[in-house]
Amino acid sequence: MSPRHGNSRSFSPFWDSGLPAAVSSGARVATPGRPRLLVPVTDRSVLAALPPAPDRLAAACDRLGLPGCFAHSPVSATARVEARMFAPSIGVPEDIANVNSSACLAANLFARHGTTRIDVDMGDALGFPSTVTTGTGQGPHGSPSPPVDITGAARIGQVLHLSR
Repeated sequence: MSPRHGNSRSFSPFWDSGLPAAVSSGARVATPGRPRLLVPVTDRSVLAALPPAPDRLAAACDRLGLPGCFAHSPVSATARVEARMFAPSIGVPEDIANVNSSACLAANLFARHGTTRIDVDMGDALGFPSTVTTGTGQGPHGSPSPPVDITGAARIGQVLHLSR
């Protein structure tokens, strides 16, 4: 994952309200293969209140060649981050858990602050809370991309038998 500085384009096409003023500095484009936009917001309450405008967000993301926007809170003292992934460009209004974007955020936080572990909480706004845990460390000498390890837990539901 290679975090890159975001450009100075306005975030106003992303939301219907004036909330973009609550976007922190430091938006980045990062990629595990397909680039995505990491957008820090000032706190968890701002993140919870984000009212995405799917059509406007999809148009802006399509113009920039991005699948969506990964908005996230600052890292807490206990290494927790709250996040929401909006990806209307690929048919996902909001994702419950997004490992790729969590890995990009982990790489970005390692590169900028030396953060080696975070727990990314997602899905609360949709009623399906989830946590993705990331661990990051120094890559091979000269590598611009730190390796990221991802862990999590999955519940196995009932077995469905499909007819042939």
